[in-house]
Amino acid sequence: MEQKNTIQVVCAIIEKDGKILVAKRRISQSQGGFWEFPGGKINGQETPEQAVIREIREELGIEILVEKKLDPVSYSYPGKEVLLIPFIAGIISGTPFPHEHDAIDWITRAGSDELNWLPPDIEIAASYWKEKAYAVI
Repeated sequence: MEQKNTIQVVCAIIEKDGKILVAKRRISQSQGGFWEFPGGKINGQETPEQAVIREIREELGIEILVEKKLDPVSYSYPGKEVLLIPFIAGIISGTPFPHEHDAIDWITRAGSDELNWLPPDIEIAASYWKEKAYAVI
């Protein structure tokens, strides 16, 4: 039986004007061409919140305010297990630019269904939209 190493990864669901920001992975990356919520691995002694702020600064060139943590999602890739920790966030300053992605886009709920998502991000998007539906009064 293969032993899998669990990698903790954070991502941000960045909200603006009723839309959320998504990023398309570079073709040269593993899982290239798929859409995801931007983020990355936790380094050293960082908290997940510190990691997502740093990753978004590096990947998109913006400062975010972390508003809420959602339930993590586990996903098994060949040879590794990923624990993806999502956060809902807003932009404090800057304009997002895809420094480490092929593209970024702002989408609505309807646009979410049309993207070729990474598998764990599908579950996170569904959880996010369900949470938003319950938040509407």
